[in-house]
Amino acid sequence: MDFISEEIKQYSIHFLDLGCSGSLDEKWSELFPFLFYTGFDPNAEECKRLTHQPHRFKEARYLPYAIHGEKGTSTLYKTESIYCYSLLRPNHPWLNRFSFSDLFNEIGTEPVLCTTLNHLAREEGLKADIMKLDTQGLELPILQSGEELLKNAICVETETGFMENYIGETTYAQIDEFMRSKGFLMFDLSIHRVGRKNFLSEHGTHQPIWCEAIWLFDFIGKKKEPARGQAIKALTVCRALKCYDYGFELASYFNGLGILNSGELAHLSRIESWEVKDIG
Repeated sequence: MDFISEEIKQYSIHFLDLGCSGSLDEKWSELFPFLFYTGFDPNAEECKRLTHQPHRFKEARYLPYAIHGEKGTSTLYKTESIYCYSLLRPNHPWLNRFSFSDLFNEIGTEPVLCTTLNHLAREEGLKADIMKLDTQGLELPILQSGEELLKNAICVETETGFMENYIGETTYAQIDEFMRSKGFLMFDLSIHRVGRKNFLSEHGTHQPIWCEAIWLFDFIGKKKEPARGQAIKALTVCRALKCYDYGFELASYFNGLGILNSGELAHLSRIESWEVKDIG
């Protein structure tokens, strides 16, 4: 019997989705049965609607907050594409050089009340094992003002530009430096390229404009000794994301700390224990 699949059922993996428009990517699907999912949308009516939608998670809730690097009222810039809405103004002189610039055409603004993850952690007991940030250029200030949650997180997904697609956007280079300083290792990078606004936009190789990155906490490098529950969650996440070699490295480290016993480590010494078809 697979001890991880059985034991993880005792826990909820707290998943924060900052920028929850659309459905959660299928790469997370193996974790759905264990997720206590929290999505954020500044529109209270939209949160109410989403709350009544069917889902595949263990539990789900939607909170009507705009998450920022500081508390207060900010301006939401609305664009042709809802996926490009941001608390930062689109950088039109830059974006207008590319074929997708129409998506960023501004159609209005709206004042929104913002808060921080640290505030929600302290005042409402918010927790995070996994954090997904698709916040249109605000990833770094949100993470910096969310260290109460980040210090116990196992996995973070960030979507960031390589350039300032929004005025004042923090870029991938800044995220990389910050995440490494907090003990996270980059394990996956999905690069998105866009053609320039000319007749060759559909031909050749185009410039990388933004990326999605997966970061996993380096328990070994930081010499962190997790509780048994957090260790099981970390192994579950590694298995779901197919980071098998890192998962086994962690298992060996946890065994050395006495968190896993020798029989459990022996079980994880077989590839079949990692390539589990259904861990739900």
